[in-house]
Amino acid sequence: MRKNTFKVLLREVRGRLKLISGRDISLVEKFSEMLVEISGFLKQVKAQVLLVGFETGLDEMYFFKFEKPEFYALQVYHVALFGLLQGRPVGVPELLRAYYLDELRFIERFFKQYAFLYEYYRSGFTEMDELLFVRGVEVGFPLMQELPVLDAEFGTAGDYFFTKFMAYEDLREYILGELAALDGEVKANVVVAGKARFEWAGEVINLVELGYGIWLSGQLGGKAGLGEIFSWLEESFGVDIGIPANRFREIKRRKRLSRTRFMDFCKDRLLEYMDEDDAYRPESGSRKNDLN
Repeated sequence: MRKNTFKVLLREVRGRLKLISGRDISLVEKFSEMLVEISGFLKQVKAQVLLVGFETGLDEMYFFKFEKPEFYALQVYHVALFGLLQGRPVGVPELLRAYYLDELRFIERFFKQYAFLYEYYRSGFTEMDELLFVRGVEVGFPLMQELPVLDAEFGTAGDYFFTKFMAYEDLREYILGELAALDGEVKANVVVAGKARFEWAGEVINLVELGYGIWLSGQLGGKAGLGEIFSWLEESFGVDIGIPANRFREIKRRKRLSRTRFMDFCKDRLLEYMDEDDAYRPESGSRKNDLN
């Protein structure tokens, strides 16, 4: 129940952040309002966790490995994004491009500096979870050289780095989108006036599968970035998908269900429709035999 409550609150916060982002106010004002929203949400999460606790050690590891990093990455991402936007040079596009490339190099250096932990994060390994995601466990190997003093009640060695990995991946996605736009590789998706917008009746996570499928299969000619595809889907169906990388991790964490549940469902429905159509066209079989 607590997990579902957190997810609902997170969606609500993201919705409010989107509204703030669209307001005609200064960057500093936007950042300040966003930080208030995010901080309020994180305080709620911390208070609830410390009040209720965890039923099992597995619950504790799950929270500090997946939930807390996702929640706190929202704060780290927006703080980093504010710094990125605030520091943008004014002038010719070449200066801005060089600036973004420097920021990308910084992110990549961080990933390389903690290459072992980053690979652990990306691969979904579990062998070190009891060391990385249980409170009060001391980690003494050199990989934790940057680790700050932890909140003993609400922090683990692993959640600190997983939070940064998530946030920096999202920031990297943003920068790549900006670079693609500067290079002329991304064309704005224009909503044609007068076109009806359909309502998405399925689960939002299904749109995540669809968006990744379009992107990875190159159906848009390879010119549209993942962020642009998700923005297009959000605009077309009036939904808030959230950060693509975070939603993709939800799909990867599926255990009982197929990772490609929506794609499998579409395939099955299409095959059923074909079979039903064939059943209503008995003459097609005789024509096929005539041709043979």
